[in-house]
Parts: sequence; C-alpha cells; structure tokens
Amino acid sequence: MVTRRPTMSIRRSERIRCVTLLVPLLLALFLAAVPTASAHQCFCGVRRAQNETIYPDVPIEPGEWPWHTLIYYWSGSRLDPPAKICEGALIDERFVLAAAHCLTVRGSSDGELLPSDQLVVHVGVVSVQQDNERSRRFQVRNVTVEDESDLALIELQLGEPRTAVPKLMPDSSASSDEDGSGGDVNVAENLLPVVADSGGWKPIPVCLVDALDLTTLYGTEMYILNQSQRNRLGGYEPVRLILNEFLLCSGSTLAMKSRSINGTTVSFTIKDLNLPSNDRGTALYFKHQGTWSLLGFTVSRASRQWTPGSVCLPNDIISFDCLYPALDWVMENFGDTNS
Repeated sequence: MVTRRPTMSIRRSERIRCVTLLVPLLLALFLAAVPTASAHQCFCGVRRAQNETIYPDVPIEPGEWPWHTLIYYWSGSRLDPPAKICEGALIDERFVLAAAHCLTVRGSSDGELLPSDQLVVHVGVVSVQQDNERSRRFQVRNVTVEDESDLALIELQLGEPRTAVPKLMPDSSASSDEDGSGGDVNVAENLLPVVADSGGWKPIPVCLVDALDLTTLYGTEMYILNQSQRNRLGGYEPVRLILNEFLLCSGSTLAMKSRSINGTTVSFTIKDLNLPSNDRGTALYFKHQGTWSLLGFTVSRASRQWTPGSVCLPNDIISFDCLYPALDWVMENFGDTNS
C-alpha cells in the first residue's frame, strides 16, 4: 500500500524529537513541557562499538551503525535477483525514513512508486546481501510519501503489531552489479524476510533533530556509509565529510567558491574521495549532543540545479536535503498510523 499525502504546515520548535515505543503520548508531552533528568533519556543514536573512534575506509562491524538500512526491490522470482534500490535509516522500531525518489519506478515520468509488497528492508546491514546477528529483514506494510521534501516513511511489517507513540524531547541547546550478489550466494533464498519477534531483535534508531540552525554546524564532522569499491561483496565503510562554510572548486586557470548551505540543502566537495555517482538516497549522519542524528538524504539527480559557468563538475560535489523542515509531517504520520 502506497499513500501520498499533501505537505503539512511547518511548526518549528526548540526540541529534539526522538522516536520511541516505551511511553504513552501524554507522558511524552508532559516530559517535553517539563524538562527533567529522565526527559533527556532517549535510546537513539547509540553506536554499539568498542570505542567512539570512527575509522574511515574500514568496513563497519555489526552494531556500529545499527540504523543503517538497505531497501531491495524483489519481484519474488528466484530467477530474478533482487536489486538494491535505496538506502534509509531506522527512526523507530517500526519505521524507516528514505528518499522518495529512489523508490520510484525507473523511467517513470509521473513519479510512480514501486509496489510496497515487493520491497524488502534490511536493517542493521553492514554488507550487501549479508546477514549478521544484529540485522533483520522485513517486508513492508505501507509507504507514505511527502513529495515536496522527497521523503518516504516506510512502515515495517512486524510479527506482532505494536502501538508506537513518538516521544518529543526538549532541546537543551539498480543494477545486479550493485546489489552485490555473488555466484555462491543463493540470493533469492537469502532475501526471504526475517520478521523479528518481541524477544529477539533489539532495534536502535537514529535520532532526529528539529529546528536546527545549519550554520552552527560549520566545521562539524559528518559521515556517510559507502559500499567498498575494492571488493564487489565488500562491506560498507564510513566516509568523513566536513561541513565548511564555502565550497571551493578549482580548474586549470580558475577557482571559485560558493556557500555550502543553500536554504535547507548542504553540500560537500568530494573531488578527491572517489565516491560513486548514484541516486540511492544516501543518508548523512552527524553527532548532536552526544548521540548520532540523521541530517538528510542525497538530493535526486532530477532536482539538482547547476550554476552556468561553474568550474565544479557534478561529480565534484555531493548535496543533501535536510529533513528537519518535514519533521512535522513525519510526526503527523506517526499519529495517523497509531490512531
């Protein structure tokens, strides 16, 4: 089932919105209004790593980025290998956020979405088509799209329906080559969804930050997870990006700079990082007040704007749409789903 909803009005506030399933809505609203010691406890954005050091270009281990998600399209035929079409981030036990543009039918002019019953979501992934003790695969119950912000809210099909209530926290401040299937892997059988039971999988979502002044993030280290280019079945590796105030692009006789923040879009120079050019909705993470948060997803190729005369080539820059202006829409859909 796919639902498209109109754009919701934006109501900005100074708080962090963390999604959890542990408290009733009335209690959450009370905690948001009256900051206490327990009000700032929210189990999101916590990496299960031996230490806090992040090593770029080193494959990640299970639990290091537990919200990292891959989305596959699979027709169900064992003769038709699944295709990795999108990345996403777990924001709740039942919900994954992704860029809507990578869930559309390839070549579609009207933005037709792929059937939700043919999508498989792999949460906690560290390598394409490889399971681990801290990852789970799910079928999809519903997809809701907000066109203006290019966001898709994916509801996972769990073994037992649960009542999910968002918690509002106060702010104290493809192709078969890309899906990675190998000759010795029975891809069709390996992709069959594994539905988590209540006593097994321990999901850790990423945090969401509302009412964020992007200019306060200058100099901040941010990370994306990129599939290793050295091995076809290689795991995902963190890539460090630093948000500078200006982008500097240089040619043989000319250099120019432009601001890295344009409205709610942030951009980075990646000329020397050798990142693949794709439209997979790569997620951008940063550390905010001690926990890891999701800032946004890569901008779709169709919506990228190019400045005539610029010496920056398209592959020299990577841009992300920040999701915080659409968080009211996200929270509204939580309410609709759980009513």
